[in-house]
Order: sequence, then structure tokens, then C-alpha cells
Amino acid sequence: MAKAKVSMTIDQHVYARFRQYCRENGMKVSTKVEQMMRESMKNSSLSQFIKEK
Repeated sequence: MAKAKVSMTIDQHVYARFRQYCRENGMKVSTKVEQMMRESMKNSSLSQFIKEK
């Protein structure tokens, strides 16, 4: 699956805390964000826009 680079503006404090959370739990920020995006769309009307592997 091809990957896309994205640029976002996120509150600095929120990002720092999330990055620390990911580090402490052995995960990449990008992987966790992608996982949360998939979960968010899974049971919504947006599900038509994602393809499952």
C-alpha cells in the first residue's frame, strides 16, 4: 500500500503528550494516527472511502 506524507497543525502540548504516549507504548505516532483514523471511519458513513487490506 502506498503511503502519503501529510502536514497538520496540532496543538504543541497535545502533540508532545501524544508522542510521549506512543514512545512509552512502543508505537510510531504515524501508525497510531492511521489506526485511529481507520477506527473512526469504520462505523461511520465515511467507511465508503477506505479500503480494508
